[in-house]
Amino acid sequence: MATEFESLAILLLQVLVLVCSLQVVLVMIVVYYLTRFQDLVRGTSAVREPYARTRPIPSPDPVPPHPPAPRTDTRSAAKPAYAVEILEDRRDIRGSIQAICDKFNLRDLVITTKDGLVVVSRTPGVAEEAARLTGMYRRGGRTDDKGLHFLPVMHRSDELLVILRADRTLDDNETKAIEKDMAQILNWWL
Repeated sequence: MATEFESLAILLLQVLVLVCSLQVVLVMIVVYYLTRFQDLVRGTSAVREPYARTRPIPSPDPVPPHPPAPRTDTRSAAKPAYAVEILEDRRDIRGSIQAICDKFNLRDLVITTKDGLVVVSRTPGVAEEAARLTGMYRRGGRTDDKGLHFLPVMHRSDELLVILRADRTLDDNETKAIEKDMAQILNWWL
């Protein structure tokens, strides 16, 4: 009789340990999904990362294995930055965006709607980052990143946001020149 009681007690103890383990796992799953839901409600990405830190936007073009051959062009060699053609010599809107990046020495330029949808980007695959940054701009646009700049522009009664990344702070003259060039590009291509 005592051995039956001992085996029943051991069985009940094992069931109790199993139930407690399952409860711990279920609580961890619930906490995980509540945290993700809270992040989505706040408007941040579901991936937990520090708020002020932004991941770098990858370079759009891989580095060529060999340096490109020098161009034999009959036009003047080095045009000043203000004379860079941003429309006529370009194949599409991305070419014009690339010209602005070259003209003002920008790392990246993304045009989004006020809702965070990417209209055009020099770099593919930045939709999540652009949505996050547009949300940041709508909440006040404060950032510790000195190279991150927001430039609201109007195009055909639509409010767009230009997100600029540079290795420096842009001055007012550069910002006004970029805004003027962006208006020309949007009117030309869109």
